[in-house]
Amino acid sequence: MARISKYPVQPNPDGSDILLGTDINGGAYATKNFFVKDIGAASIADFLENTNWKFEKDILVAPFEKNTVYRPLGGGDEFSWSSVTALRFQTIMKNDTNSLKYLSYLLSSDPVTGLPSVNNKIKIYDRNSLDSFGIFTFTALTLIEGSIYEATLSHVSSTGGTQQGKIYGAEFAQEEEDKEFIFNQPTPQVTWTINHNLNKFPSVSVVNTNNILMYGDTTYVDKDNLIITFSAGFSGKAYLN
Repeated sequence: MARISKYPVQPNPDGSDILLGTDINGGAYATKNFFVKDIGAASIADFLENTNWKFEKDILVAPFEKNTVYRPLGGGDEFSWSSVTALRFQTIMKNDTNSLKYLSYLLSSDPVTGLPSVNNKIKIYDRNSLDSFGIFTFTALTLIEGSIYEATLSHVSSTGGTQQGKIYGAEFAQEEEDKEFIFNQPTPQVTWTINHNLNKFPSVSVVNTNNILMYGDTTYVDKDNLIITFSAGFSGKAYLN
């Protein structure tokens, strides 16, 4: 039998090419063939499980397994992302690293206002499919027990849903082009109630009909509504961005 080094070298292996190897579990077929594509898939899967989470629908199992993510009430196979309000993460990963600092980083907030940063809009997505992902506002991270933390999420947009055994990653969602809103107040009013639907806490500038800058007290009701109160009524415009 020729030495292995004497066989021709194939510089561009195909996924259907076969390699000779040994089954670590032994048995009747300890020496066997492996497809190159299967070896590649196994290597990628091992890497992904060190840096991502595997969805587990059985909550009796999930808290004790490394790198798992699950719904607080369990279940969730074929569960729409649009219905997700919270997920629990096992922060200990397959290679025994801890993902808590990374999840905390995704929850970053504005150090000046204390309000959620635009960067806390995250994407949770299937690492093997571009057809399943959810965009959420990440509002809280709460210790449940041990190394299990619950992420409180507010749905923004999505396609598909969670599936048993799938591997999911989490990262900052790409920021959209910054939105603006112009509010017109045609009649003099002391209180301006504005529904802007910008999904954020915008900065506010107000001018009267002569384009003179006016000042009032702004109250943020939520990310889509605010109220401006002035000392006297007037008409004009509010610029939100």
